Parts: sequence; C-alpha cells; structure tokens
Amino acid sequence: MDDTATKERAEFLSIAEAYIEKSLYKEAAHITESWLKRYPIDADANIIRCHALLKMGNIEKVSEVLDDLEATVIELSRIYNHVGDLCLNAGLTKEAIKFYRKFIFLNPTVASAKGIYDKVNNLAAQVDDPEAERDAETHSHSDDVVTDFCTTTLAELYIRQGHFDMAINVLREILKREPENRLVADRLNDVMAMQHDRTGEKASLQIDEALIKELTRWLENVGRLRSHAS
Repeated sequence: MDDTATKERAEFLSIAEAYIEKSLYKEAAHITESWLKRYPIDADANIIRCHALLKMGNIEKVSEVLDDLEATVIELSRIYNHVGDLCLNAGLTKEAIKFYRKFIFLNPTVASAKGIYDKVNNLAAQVDDPEAERDAETHSHSDDVVTDFCTTTLAELYIRQGHFDMAINVLREILKREPENRLVADRLNDVMAMQHDRTGEKASLQIDEALIKELTRWLENVGRLRSHAS
C-alpha cells in the first residue's frame, strides 16, 4: 500500500473497531465487507468481520469466511516453499530452512510437505541446526493430524487455478480419511488425467516481498482470528 492507502486503512480500522465497541455489529460487518472487496486478504478486516458476524449470530457465515481464509493461507504458503528454493540455490541454507519450516507448519499432512521435511532434515544436519531434533519429534506425529485445510473446496480452488499437483495432494489426503468416498476418488482420477494431458507452460510465481510480509502477518493473526470464533 502507498501512504494514502495506509492512512485510509488506519481510518477504516478505527471506524470499524468503534462500531464493534458500540455494539453496532451490522455497521461493522458492512464497512468491513466493503473494504474486503478491495483488500480481500486484510487479516485485521477479516477478524473484525468475523467478530461482527458472530455477535449477529451468523455462525454459518463465519465458517464460510474461515474456510475461504484457510484456503487463501494455504495458497499463499507456496511462496515460502518457493523462496526457500531461491535461498537454497543462492547458498543461504539457514534462510532456506526457515522458509521451508513455515511451509511445513501450514501444510503438516500434505504429501508435498513431507518431501520438504526430508529436505529440511538433511539441510539442518549439514549446518548443525539445534531445532532439527524438535522438528523430527513434531513431524513424527504429523500423520495423525487431520488437517482442516484438506477439503474438496480447496482442491477445486487449486484445479481452477491450474495447480493440479496441489489438488492431487489434497484429494489424496481426503481419501486417506475417507477411502470409500467414490466422488473424491473419481475427481482425483480426473485431475491426474488433466495433469497428464496438459501441455501448457508452467505457471510462474512472482515473488513479492510485500506479499511475503502479508502472509507472515496472516500467521501472526491466526490465533486472534480463532479466538474471536470460539
């Protein structure tokens, strides 16, 4: 954001928070929804929106908002993996480990995260990283964790965006939990066929420092968002 947008955001947050304090939840929801049309991944605005919706008794809408936000966080988490690769290629091993760990934190049971964990484990051993043992203990339990992020909605999001490999990972995780789900199994076969037939170019990922900072801020706000929803 430029200076004008930053000032505008500060004014918006001041007004929205004032509405919440005065129990004007309908007004708070309205102003945040308008703001989010322009800045959909503004964490603070989404927190205020969820707070207002909860106070209005609209639990179902809060769940929809959180599902959308979780899908957004997972999609953005790919940046950490990509930046980790860039750092590793530049010889910045410790920095690469840091970014890979953040990706794994957001994707604990997705198949691609397991491969990255092995990479982190090997790199950490090379640089004598003190956190490696703790990572190993955490990862040893990751297969028992059922992530809320692995949903058919998220898979369809990846498919629409052309990320067939990510969609396949999500669908496979769902099948681990629901092996009898024929709809998911058929969809997995469809996506694997699409991936096989695709002859298009690989999508390029533009790395934007501001976007990385925004994702980091998302992580810092996850606890606050969940506390409002509880």
